[in-house]
Amino acid sequence: MSSISKNETKIKLMNIKNIFYNSKAVKCSNDKSDLYTNLESARKEWEEAKNIFENVSEPDLVDYAIYNVEAAEKKYIYLLRQIKNEEAAAN
Repeated sequence: MSSISKNETKIKLMNIKNIFYNSKAVKCSNDKSDLYTNLESARKEWEEAKNIFENVSEPDLVDYAIYNVEAAEKKYIYLLRQIKNEEAAAN
């Protein structure tokens, strides 16, 4: 049986929706500076998530912290791929 509560599940789903929404917004953007700005923002989110994970002390928050680190990492990787694809298409 999972130790994840309904509220934690809702929070995770909201975070996933935000990632996809932000990714779609980035995908529609043609301005390279916006892509790089979003990439830097995603890197900072990832660093913050790792910092929270390293400092979490309540067992109930460990799963949530792990989820945030993984989600932030995936967002960063996605944006990095978008930039690489844009650069490859430009060449």
